[in-house]
Amino acid sequence: MKTWISYLAATALALAATLLFGDSTVFQQLMYTITALLVQLGGFVLIPLVFFGFSSGIASLRKDSKGFVFSRTTILWSLFSTLLLAISGAVVFRFFPTYFPASSSAGSDATSLSVLAPQSLSTLFESLLPINPFYTLASAESFLLPVIIIALVFGYFLKPNVEVIRPAYVTMNSLSETMFRLTRSFAILGHLFVFFAASYWFSHLQQEGTIFVAGRFLLMLLGSTLAVLVLILPLLFAIATRFKVNPYQVLYRMLAPALAALFSGSIFFSTPISIPLSRHNLGCQKRVSATAFPLYTLIGRGGSAMIATLSILSLLYAATATMPTDKVILIVALTSAMFSFASPLYLGYEVFFISIIALQFLKIDLYGAEMTLIALMPILNGLGILIDSYIAAFGATYTCHRMGVLLESAYRDIQ
Repeated sequence: MKTWISYLAATALALAATLLFGDSTVFQQLMYTITALLVQLGGFVLIPLVFFGFSSGIASLRKDSKGFVFSRTTILWSLFSTLLLAISGAVVFRFFPTYFPASSSAGSDATSLSVLAPQSLSTLFESLLPINPFYTLASAESFLLPVIIIALVFGYFLKPNVEVIRPAYVTMNSLSETMFRLTRSFAILGHLFVFFAASYWFSHLQQEGTIFVAGRFLLMLLGSTLAVLVLILPLLFAIATRFKVNPYQVLYRMLAPALAALFSGSIFFSTPISIPLSRHNLGCQKRVSATAFPLYTLIGRGGSAMIATLSILSLLYAATATMPTDKVILIVALTSAMFSFASPLYLGYEVFFISIIALQFLKIDLYGAEMTLIALMPILNGLGILIDSYIAAFGATYTCHRMGVLLESAYRDIQ
């Protein structure tokens, strides 16, 4: 069975299970516990995959002199998509404004957030050059930047341009292939994981209840997400590839990791599914999949930036009972886009982090009202990571197309 079909079936079963047992505290706690373990399992698979795959991928790109094309397309796609989606969120709010819904966590103390920005930026810069690379690999938990930096250094000098280096390159490439085989199994079994994650997602929203009395806000979120997935990203991708690659083929063939991203709210959980499926379903080369997707976990955060923009503007509208001016709307969107690049520091809370640090940067005091974001984090962060997963899929496909290495995968051959 194709992964996208099995993942949809798992989602339907999770919804049915929630309707039957969603009021049970035992059911909710069990789904939460299993989901937390599965997210950790994703990190267990992803970190060695990134180290081996990124190292061998960079070495292979340098061997064939493809490094410049890869870096240029990846960075340009990340920056442009992030900026475009953040502004898209601002445009949606401008013409469809709505209040952020009140929840049970409203009015919580926000004084503990005062040091969030300096601590986050300090951690980000310290990770750029870890003192002990081997300890960093062993201690990495939820932040891929130090692992990517180490893998980049190894990969750069792993270029097999002399005979003495070739055995090391072959070994690293073989280990990379081993990790791809592991992640392929992870993706095939992923529908079982999605069942638990989706069950927790549905039961949490059912228990919290806020979203069901905030139809306009929910419509704004779902409408903007649908517009991005069906119109904005496909159009941007089509223009970038000069209409030579079907964007909607990418949409349905990468539906499985998108669902994993939505229900787990974790890029760590969805990326080990995205990487092998991009190779089998989209025809991306292994070296591109192994290098592009880890980079997009750091810099391809346009979806999180867009959802954060909508959340901040809705909070402002609710707190002041006044529609923000066009200038304020634009500044909030640009600020969200800027801080989205630091959001991977807070795995599973990217939208919350972007919103809080943007409010601090703009010196907007909502007197704790921003804590209402926590109650809706499953749907806010889930939608953000869902879009981020598609940004990575479109970006990797675009890079392969520009490199001239994109292969056509028949439907019968995809997973």
